[in-house]
Amino acid sequence: MFDLELYKPIPLEQTEALIRRITQYHPKRPNIEIEIKKLYSGYQGEKKLRYFLGLIPDKKYHIFHGLRLPIGNTYFQIDALLLSPKLTLIIESKNYAGTLIIEKDQLIQEVNESKEVYDNPLEQAICHKILLQYLLEKYQLPAAPIEVLAVMTRSSSVIKIVPGYHEAEKKIVKVGNLLRKIEELENRYTAERIDQKPIGKIKRLVLSKHTPLKIDVLRKFDIGIKEIIPGVCCPRCLHIPMQYRRQKWYCPVCELLSQDAYIEAINDHFLIIKNSLTNRELREFLHIPSSRQATYLLNQKKLPSTGSNKGRIYYQPN
Repeated sequence: MFDLELYKPIPLEQTEALIRRITQYHPKRPNIEIEIKKLYSGYQGEKKLRYFLGLIPDKKYHIFHGLRLPIGNTYFQIDALLLSPKLTLIIESKNYAGTLIIEKDQLIQEVNESKEVYDNPLEQAICHKILLQYLLEKYQLPAAPIEVLAVMTRSSSVIKIVPGYHEAEKKIVKVGNLLRKIEELENRYTAERIDQKPIGKIKRLVLSKHTPLKIDVLRKFDIGIKEIIPGVCCPRCLHIPMQYRRQKWYCPVCELLSQDAYIEAINDHFLIIKNSLTNRELREFLHIPSSRQATYLLNQKKLPSTGSNKGRIYYQPN
């Protein structure tokens, strides 16, 4: 069963929101487009992994997607964690295209005439295994034996493992072979090492410690707040801003009328600028003429808030 489902990564949502709200000829636009392509590729790979993990019978494993857990003053992220009384499995997934030459210390990606060098995904998975062990030891929680796999999710990629690297030959697989590899591990670990009680404790621990990554997207691309285009974006033609008319939004370009187009604009504010919002900030960002109209929209969205009257602050939902 999936105890933590796969969701679109917040940095991808933030970067997509950012590119909606800069000019077509902004000098940082090419860099943002490259970043979106990279993040989207990773997300597509995780969706392929999610598909195959979804084929496993529900009662076999507790499955967690994209766990980001604290260790010391930093975090580590596990693409997929599978828990059972017999086996704990950590999966690192990559959606690289081209020919992948896997050496002990690195992965070399060859696409057409270009080469890129990345960390070895198997070594990343082994590192995450060690860090998970540290976390479980800190809270005195036993776990079934921990195994790791590196899964390549792009079917067209060619994997070349350097001669003699036997561990990689056993633990780096294409996603289409994942279920067979998990079955091999299950045939090796046939005895139950822990019961459901410690598994329940591990589940509660990792879910309580899970902290999704959110970036300062303006700082990342060195973009100022004044460069962000405010207003409601038309869901049909993408024109910004729409005009507010009697609790509806009107697009002056394609003449669309919408009652809820403002919701994406509020989400964009949370993703790009900050995770809190006042009535005044909403009026300025959405081009709303009155405080009363802004209050109506905020109440419609039912955002969590603190304070009262003019001091009320609204927050991004969890």
